[in-house]
Amino acid sequence: MGIRVRVLQANHGDCILVTHDGPEGAFNLLIDGGNASTFKYGPQGRMKGELCKVLDELKAQGQQLDLVILTHIDDDHIGGLLRAFKAPGYLDQMVKSIWFNSSRLITKHFDVPEIPENDIYVNDASPDTSVRQGKEFEKLLDEIGCERAPIIMAGQTIVKGPFTLNILSPNQKQLRKLLRVWPEEKASPDTSANDTDYSLTLEEFWAGDIFESDTSVANGSSIAFLLQADKHAMLFLGDAHDSTVVDSLSRLGYSEQKKLKLDLLKVSHHGSEYNTSSKFLGMVCSDRYIISTNGSKHGLPNKRTVARILAATEGRICFNYKKVAGWVLLPDEKVKYFKRLDVVSQIEL
Repeated sequence: MGIRVRVLQANHGDCILVTHDGPEGAFNLLIDGGNASTFKYGPQGRMKGELCKVLDELKAQGQQLDLVILTHIDDDHIGGLLRAFKAPGYLDQMVKSIWFNSSRLITKHFDVPEIPENDIYVNDASPDTSVRQGKEFEKLLDEIGCERAPIIMAGQTIVKGPFTLNILSPNQKQLRKLLRVWPEEKASPDTSANDTDYSLTLEEFWAGDIFESDTSVANGSSIAFLLQADKHAMLFLGDAHDSTVVDSLSRLGYSEQKKLKLDLLKVSHHGSEYNTSSKFLGMVCSDRYIISTNGSKHGLPNKRTVARILAATEGRICFNYKKVAGWVLLPDEKVKYFKRLDVVSQIEL
């Protein structure tokens, strides 16, 4: 008996494998797939990325992916899954069930006509936006005929194998915002790893910290959930909006006076300051706060988020890239807080 959480190096994205080993064997849950190079990269895609290596391991052990959760349509979450589905013998044969709030499911849920402008075809030569990849992915799912869940939204409690999942995001309002022609994803002005807030001190953040919320429609539609099994609890937030998660936790009865106790928490949106508030951190108590990114895009993780976690909690902040752990704090801060920072690839519960 036991639970293993593998936080794969997915470049600037998310790709997490949660495995429950029980009397009936292993149950594998894959959360997102990182960007395309998380599966394969290099000339003609000959080099195996972290996702490909893990899938090879599962295949060698005769295991499958019992559930895949695609949190939302952004490239750094869907790209690796797309590439893995296109590669014969991988996800086309390994996936039993998938959760994905596709355009088709959303329009069906709200009983409105499908939006032709959102249709993207499998033979599109250059699916270079997250929206294009989202529709392409949906068509691949139809082709392989894997089990599809209906719409996933806040307030649901779903049991899959040994796991109980309480859905925290998205809510109905956020899904309704997708009932329009989806805009192409555009890079923000601060996409460089050099455009960071790491030169500021922790004291500067603590002295005047004001939370501003993420406004991205795609991030707002992200699936976030509380995962429980064998008296263990984990929070996986995708890129979800902080306010939605706070509202859902409040409805479940959690507050600053009655904190949700966790073994680990996957921090929303790669440690963006716009997705993790001090209010939210005051409602949870986790041993580990996991930030998944290689630091190559959007100046993430924000040091302001790290400062909030250090101030509001006693847990360790865990990165899946050593270099990112070395960047965030100033030299004297590293000396003072070195026990609070960690680099992880696998966590066993």
